[in-house]
Amino acid sequence: MNLSFPLFLAAGITGAAAKIGNYHAVDNKYDTIDATCVEANLPEYSKVAKLCNELGSKGLNIGMDDTVALTNGAPNKLAGNKGSSFSMREILEAEDAEAAYNEIAAQDMKQIERKLLIDYGWCSSNAGFVTGISDDSSNFCDPSQSCDSFVGCGSSLSSCCITHDRCLQGPGFGSTPRCTEVNCKGSTCDANLSSCAWNVSCCSFSFWSGFWCDRTCVTASTAISATFGTGSSLSPQRNLNTGGDDSDSICSQ
Repeated sequence: MNLSFPLFLAAGITGAAAKIGNYHAVDNKYDTIDATCVEANLPEYSKVAKLCNELGSKGLNIGMDDTVALTNGAPNKLAGNKGSSFSMREILEAEDAEAAYNEIAAQDMKQIERKLLIDYGWCSSNAGFVTGISDDSSNFCDPSQSCDSFVGCGSSLSSCCITHDRCLQGPGFGSTPRCTEVNCKGSTCDANLSSCAWNVSCCSFSFWSGFWCDRTCVTASTAISATFGTGSSLSPQRNLNTGGDDSDSICSQ
């Protein structure tokens, strides 16, 4: 499944909508991640909105001042955390929350971050596929292809992209050793991918490293969610199998 990370990152879900302007609540009424995120009025698929979901009461339920390590994948038990870290307070009380996160995340950007511009598991960069004008060049359903990404193979997010490929295996493509021909609308597959990517967990806790968030997962998850969650009239594969009846089980995954 292909998507254009350079396109996503260039778009940059930032700006005035993500500003909270050094907001401080009276009597700590809003001194929680949930309440402060609501006050910040964050763009729907921004990275900070993702952190709000992951670290707020519906996720790890941490405090505004708890330290969260930024990692590239799950932290190494022996090496520990040697990279950057943040608290939700310093991000949410910044003039521009998204810019504040991006600045912290870029402090120790390494080669793995540059490679993310190319691929993440079965989710690979192909602007033509995203715009619907060319075929998928990283297609799980094609048995001649393998996951050769530098990061993300075997991840939950990569599984979302695999499901998207299987969903797009519509009439005319036929069945392959990996995928059965189905009858799903392209727009349905796109909407499912957006939801699946958004719900992937990119943050966790371990006794040896404390709270941590995988920055590559956060970037990829929000990028995919934003691009494929544009609605049935704008989604990348909206013109694929428009007459599909969405009756196969994969159409709802």
